[in-house]
Amino acid sequence: MGKHVERVRAATVLSVCGLLLPLVAACQSPAPIVAPAYMERPKAQIVGPQKVDASPVAQKRDTGTYPTFAKPMTAALPQMESEEAGTMETTMSRLGLARRKGQISEAEYKRKVAELRALEEGQKPVATPAASQ
Repeated sequence: MGKHVERVRAATVLSVCGLLLPLVAACQSPAPIVAPAYMERPKAQIVGPQKVDASPVAQKRDTGTYPTFAKPMTAALPQMESEEAGTMETTMSRLGLARRKGQISEAEYKRKVAELRALEEGQKPVATPAASQ
């Protein structure tokens, strides 16, 4: 009986495969997704009236000349060099170490930190009008 069941199973598997094989062979591969016919069309966006920026910077100014970018761009303040930044980093590290070791008082530490922060504030860029206006 065991051999008979195995043969029935084998016959069933072969008959199922025999039925599925022609069906699979008849299938066609789908068209590529990147084909223009299958690409999703963008949806239309309806935009209503919007407020216009009334600030003087956003307004058109007729200066009678074309804008030019030929002038060299200059910074509002001289920028810190890499050497200065390295020196300041070393100074800050030494200051923190001296504070932890108790070599300087808390008041002296805070005074020096405030001094370095004031120097940092002086290095921040300042908003300037565009050169072409």
